[in-house]
Amino acid sequence: MALLSEAQRVKLNKMNNVALAVRLGDQINIQKYVSSAGAGGAATEAMTLTGLGASDIILAVTQKTKGASNLPLLGYTTQAANALTCVWSANPGAGSVVEVLVLKAPASALY
Repeated sequence: MALLSEAQRVKLNKMNNVALAVRLGDQINIQKYVSSAGAGGAATEAMTLTGLGASDIILAVTQKTKGASNLPLLGYTTQAANALTCVWSANPGAGSVVEVLVLKAPASALY
């Protein structure tokens, strides 16, 4: 019996390749942040993501919960500490929630 499934090995290899490409070695640190619910009111909204850093490398942004208007998330624009400006096709309405997957920068020099 294998310790890792084939799918798990593939994912681990992809993560290792990313780590090597950005020269992180064993210090790779991938984090996921979930926003608080948005208030709606405009197609562009600053979402609060406690812990997100201004220099974090964003790997993925997904819509976890659609707002009251049931619209798709199109992308994001401005990243800041604890915030990310997200863009919808129109006003998403109240209640939208996004998840952000990031690569955190290492706390110290690697060499």
